[in-house]
Amino acid sequence: MRTLPGIVFLILIASLPACIPPPAATNPMASVPMQPERNADTLVIMLPGRGDRGNDFESRGFFEIARDQGFDVIAADAHFGYYRARTLDLRLREDIVQPARDRGYREIWLLGISAGGFGAMLYASLHPEDIDGLVLLAPWPGDRELVAEISERGGLGRWAENPGTAGEDFQRDTWLWLAEVTEQAGNPEIILGYGNNDRFAPAGALMGARLPSGNHLVQEGGHDWPTWRSLWSEMLETGLIGQQP
Repeated sequence: MRTLPGIVFLILIASLPACIPPPAATNPMASVPMQPERNADTLVIMLPGRGDRGNDFESRGFFEIARDQGFDVIAADAHFGYYRARTLDLRLREDIVQPARDRGYREIWLLGISAGGFGAMLYASLHPEDIDGLVLLAPWPGDRELVAEISERGGLGRWAENPGTAGEDFQRDTWLWLAEVTEQAGNPEIILGYGNNDRFAPAGALMGARLPSGNHLVQEGGHDWPTWRSLWSEMLETGLIGQQP
């Protein structure tokens, strides 16, 4: 089974403060379920950003919003230790995604915040058969230089015609996967949201240009939990996510 390429580990570890060691990756991966039994047809598996943990989704109100709209959720404790160990996709698949399929969910979506958004795209690119949709909240886009390059080329579609060292550079591979998958409507469906003052907003605009207009949400706000919570609420209230109850 494919696992996280080494380049992902090198990219993400470079962004962490040296004084803060990441938590250890456990086997199995821990998770925080909204409830132990299946109550809905759609499950949303949530992936935290850098420095956050799975239980932050519950404390920040994401579970409450999902409950009010009739969805099941699981917050995977997919912290940076799994990126460091290069076992994120392995543990996520064996410990959370496959058991969820065995419980009979008709649709499984991944929701990722910031670095977790990158992790969600990574998982979907490695295991496209597992995932029906992605919710990307201010996803980490990679190096600024690459984002600038895509913008200067006139957008993701034109850039993908000649993506440079794709196949050798995992950031480029992820953007190329995004270009290819957005040519195929609903495979998987992608919902994108971010704040207009988010530091990743320029990259979000490049991604959003490839999506149906209703799947690209921008609100007032920055790179913070209140903005992400508001976006999550809007996505559910407007019926964008999965099988409706």
